[in-house]
Amino acid sequence: MEIIILTVLGNLDPTPLISTFGHLQTTEVILTDERIAHIKERHPEDYNLFEQYGRDSILSPDILLQDLKNAGTIFAVKKLPDTNLNVVIRLVLDTDNPDFKNSVMTFYRIRDKNLKKLMERNPILYIKE
Repeated sequence: MEIIILTVLGNLDPTPLISTFGHLQTTEVILTDERIAHIKERHPEDYNLFEQYGRDSILSPDILLQDLKNAGTIFAVKKLPDTNLNVVIRLVLDTDNPDFKNSVMTFYRIRDKNLKKLMERNPILYIKE
């Protein structure tokens, strides 16, 4: 049996998510060792930023968007002075297995131009004032 190592990153604020996704099974967000390996492999130049700002990007995002291409998935965006960070999170909805947790799928930097496109193509759930 494969052992999955996971890290609990904290708890999402469900308030901006409920009207779109309904009740979540949990607000807890996890990161598995497999997803860490994915981020390191696919976005190696971004991993240090994830270590620094990943938790804050999830717990205190500047922008939350619904990912229309993947059901039950959101983009949690954190704006930094020189770039933006995007954490893709799969939510555990009322209809999902209650043993699952909200989970980080990937993380990467996103330029202003690409963030603007993402915001035009996906519903905005929340923007920090």
